[in-house]
Amino acid sequence: MKKVLCALFGFASLAFSHSEIIHRPLQKYHLDAVTNELRVEEAKKQENLFPGKISAETAVSLALKSFLTDSSHIESPLALATLVALEDPDLSSDPAEKILFSHFNRPETVIRFVVCGEEAEHGETVEKNWIIRLKIPTLSDHIFWAVVDRSGVTPPYNYGFN
Repeated sequence: MKKVLCALFGFASLAFSHSEIIHRPLQKYHLDAVTNELRVEEAKKQENLFPGKISAETAVSLALKSFLTDSSHIESPLALATLVALEDPDLSSDPAEKILFSHFNRPETVIRFVVCGEEAEHGETVEKNWIIRLKIPTLSDHIFWAVVDRSGVTPPYNYGFN
């Protein structure tokens, strides 16, 4: 039923402007060059269909924090930035966080919500989670996902896959 609602709500939302974007979380992390496709329209749609303790804006903040600080998954953005530092003698003295930020904060990088009907690579759904999709083509050909539990019970996490 929820998938049907996603589809119906999605068609109804086509009449709205696609120009409203969630900016504050990216500004907090000084990510001003990123191609930001975090549409307010999608956030409102998901908040209405799948209410939870965590708002869209909070989820984006938590996702960004996860992307920028959590290297626990071997294919997370920070773990890949660590590999870049190890492989490039010119960058070996730079912390992985600095390398990641230099790749993250570019116009080629695209961040957006996973929308109704889509899933993350490991099958997480938008019904239970806020899922933020990230592409950093100057770092790797991976697609990255940050998953934020709408109920706030499970801690946010991120991973990549290519």
